[in-house]
Amino acid sequence: MDYEYFYSIILLGIAGFVALAFGIRKDNKKAMALFTLIVLALAFILSLIFSNNYSSYGLIFNDFDSFWALIFIASSMMIVIPSLNDIRGRYDVFYSLIIFMTLTMLVSAYTYNLLILFVSFEGVSIITYVLAAYNKTRRNLEGSLKYFIISTVGTAFNVLGISFFYLGLRTFNLFDVNHIYFDKAVLIAFIFIIIGFGFKLAIFPMQQWAIDTYDGSPNSISAFLSTGSKIVAYMILLKILVLGFSAFYNYVFYFFAILSILTMTYGNVAALSQNNLKRILAYSSVSQAGYLILVYALISYSYYNISSPVPAATYIRLGIATAMFYSLVYIFMKGGSFIAMSLIRKDKIMIDDIRGLSKKSPASAFSFWILLISLAGVPITGGFLAKYFLFFSLVAAGLWWLAVIAIINSVISVFYYFRIIRESYVYDSRVEFNLTPSVKYSLIATAVLTVAFGVVFFLYTYLVGIAVI
Repeated sequence: MDYEYFYSIILLGIAGFVALAFGIRKDNKKAMALFTLIVLALAFILSLIFSNNYSSYGLIFNDFDSFWALIFIASSMMIVIPSLNDIRGRYDVFYSLIIFMTLTMLVSAYTYNLLILFVSFEGVSIITYVLAAYNKTRRNLEGSLKYFIISTVGTAFNVLGISFFYLGLRTFNLFDVNHIYFDKAVLIAFIFIIIGFGFKLAIFPMQQWAIDTYDGSPNSISAFLSTGSKIVAYMILLKILVLGFSAFYNYVFYFFAILSILTMTYGNVAALSQNNLKRILAYSSVSQAGYLILVYALISYSYYNISSPVPAATYIRLGIATAMFYSLVYIFMKGGSFIAMSLIRKDKIMIDDIRGLSKKSPASAFSFWILLISLAGVPITGGFLAKYFLFFSLVAAGLWWLAVIAIINSVISVFYYFRIIRESYVYDSRVEFNLTPSVKYSLIATAVLTVAFGVVFFLYTYLVGIAVI
């Protein structure tokens, strides 16, 4: 057995317990954060090195799955330093939870067994319930409770969906599904699983918990909930739809085409009328979920409506590569936006609280500006390139009307993103800003990465080459 493929998972498992033991002896938050960052960096390197085709114990290690693993590790690394500003006490427990959560995300990246996918994803969910309430303020506890209750509903649907999937196909392994016939049990599984993960992805009309939870959680945790946690659910549903429900792709197309339009439009329109800055970003996260699930509609349309096997496979590969690239960029541009909320020393942050930021810290204001225009899809940013590839793939497959609707929604989003930018360049500051290095430089780093992803066209070409499920 080639144990080296499991090194990253083993490392995280051991490091989690070491973090607990070390923290009990000395509750030093900077030392704990540094230890966690080093461990995650080592796991990143190991996952990058050992990504050849290998399968053992229900886990599959290849370039496609390793890419998702790297995204998940990056999403955890992104919040380690900013959390120094957010978390109050028991740093040993907090950082060990970050490590264990990353471990469960890696397991979900490397498996195609529905049972393992479900257990690993629930591991992520349970830890995020704790993290959302970690500071135990009224707002934290309220947001976490809403998240827990709604996620429990989503979990129930997933359990039922996986059960009916097994009843119809007699397997939990997605690779064992060679042909799906029209079976009532599988159709019920299809409906339940989409609803279950719809709650987790916060797509319309299952999104309201996300608004309250993102607003009520510590800023670094909001950054993770809106990125890493969401992208795990997105990846799992992508695997299930591509391998598990090919017989229902016509239904999948119409279902997700409608849901994506409603989700994009609702998120953008709702954000226009908001004055609470974190809630604007939360509604923006909902609208971004609408763009992400357009890929599901693209893949299902290509499989069902394009008769020639070669172009159909090409469009499906383009769709999967687009999902991978968009997820990578989304992690940093959305996560960085929530990290920017830590610049303001308030629990309930209103849009005019950002005034004076450009005067107090031009670098922070400019970095926040970069992240916002990336979310809007303005050129020279990763967000523009991600949306360009998404729209290009839709038009190439003949779904130009969906691309037009998505472009219109992007134009709508420009209004509230530039409203925030305008406020940040008004000089009459109303609040005290928190310009500690842990927040300021984390924000700048996410902005730099977002711009870097806006010029790496070759990365998408590489992703097309490995986008095979």
